[in-house]
Amino acid sequence: MVKNFKAFFLFIVFVSLAALAGCDMIQSAFQAPGKTTASQGSAPGGQEVSFPSGTVLAKVNNDVITLESFDEKIKNLQMLSPDIKINTLDAKKAYLNDLVTQELIFQEARARGIDKKKDVRDALDEFKKSVMARQLILDETKGLTVESSEVEAFYNQYKKEFAAPEEIHAREIVAPTEAAAKDILISLLQGGDFAATAKEKSVSPSAPKGGDLGTVKKGEPFAKFYDVVSTLEAGQVSQIFNGPNGFYIAKVEEKKGGTIPQLTDKMPNSDLTVYDQIKNGLLQRKQAQRIQDLTDKLKREAKIEIKDDLLR
Repeated sequence: MVKNFKAFFLFIVFVSLAALAGCDMIQSAFQAPGKTTASQGSAPGGQEVSFPSGTVLAKVNNDVITLESFDEKIKNLQMLSPDIKINTLDAKKAYLNDLVTQELIFQEARARGIDKKKDVRDALDEFKKSVMARQLILDETKGLTVESSEVEAFYNQYKKEFAAPEEIHAREIVAPTEAAAKDILISLLQGGDFAATAKEKSVSPSAPKGGDLGTVKKGEPFAKFYDVVSTLEAGQVSQIFNGPNGFYIAKVEEKKGGTIPQLTDKMPNSDLTVYDQIKNGLLQRKQAQRIQDLTDKLKREAKIEIKDDLLR
């Protein structure tokens, strides 16, 4: 299921980006001579040209950029790339200038007959397939929604997965014998300084640093050590426990993370809440499943012949 979703998501991104390259131009490239989209006029020499319906924003020779298509392009572009902001007058003028330049280049390419070249026609055919497939996917997944109850059910089942990894800043003292470890623990319980004691009596390589191990993660420096310190609060000293290099005493200096966020909390490095993240993920999963169901149906009903033996 996950693999299918990833493939679906990448496909959506690809064909959407391709569509932004100029669907209007591609459509006109496939249009038969004389065919119009709304109203029709004459270019010099008697050639019929088509004018799309809408408010004319710019004319480039005999082609038109409408305000409606301009706004739609901005909407699609910002939907795919939220970091792109075209929301000021200067930004819109700059983007319109880019579209005019793109139109001029397209017109020149058409005037030179580039659209008649086989490799270009093949590329246009592939692009047309991509645009049509994109539209089918949009039509097929339109109207899919995620209810609050679905979000809450998913959260309750997997909320531990949303917790940031716990970070534990710990120190250690390692004694060669259990008797030596007991004497050290007694001195610590009587108010001895852990770091100073580690420097004086620990046989661990961390002794010169007062036994400071920095932040330890699960399984570090060995499984039992982490299991012990994970049960302690900041400032607490452990009982004696056995380890690979002798008898250990640990102290937790600081603990961070490990807290399960609420649905209304923001995700790390994001403006989305946990609720938003779950809702988006569930919607994408529903979309992927809808497309998977469609493709499975089409494959069952189609006559497909594949000759794998020809692959090299």
